[in-house]
Amino acid sequence: MTHARKPRRKQYRPRAVRAPMLVATDLVLRPLEAIIDQINRDGTVHTDAKGIPQFRAGDGKWYESAGAIEGVIWHFEMWCTRHGRALPLEPLRELHIALKYLVPIRAETMAGLATTMPALRRAMATADPDDQTDLLLQTQIRAELDAARATGA
Repeated sequence: MTHARKPRRKQYRPRAVRAPMLVATDLVLRPLEAIIDQINRDGTVHTDAKGIPQFRAGDGKWYESAGAIEGVIWHFEMWCTRHGRALPLEPLRELHIALKYLVPIRAETMAGLATTMPALRRAMATADPDDQTDLLLQTQIRAELDAARATGA
């Protein structure tokens, strides 16, 4: 009997169909895209009384922009390591540095973000929800460890 005519021994089990993570992707990336849109439109960012860049998240609260962008970068770096693929994170790193150290944002950075954000949105929207949840937990653990190191605990 040829290979093509042999009966299949392994029982066929279709993979579970998962819906794309459109809502979760939007919750994570929409505030970042709003920051980028405001910079493109007005050349400004929202700040608190001390001049620290802030953004309004989906829960209606204000958070520090640089810290949130750093968390997104960590999330995608872990995703790249886990999946062996590269994502264009350099423009996002440059935006993080500019907002953290309050330096001007270069035009090249903004141009790079225009191509980077759709790639990040696509990667996150098509990802496995369980994998994204695990990556989020790892990112939160890393943020807590960094905060503990910063306070000397």
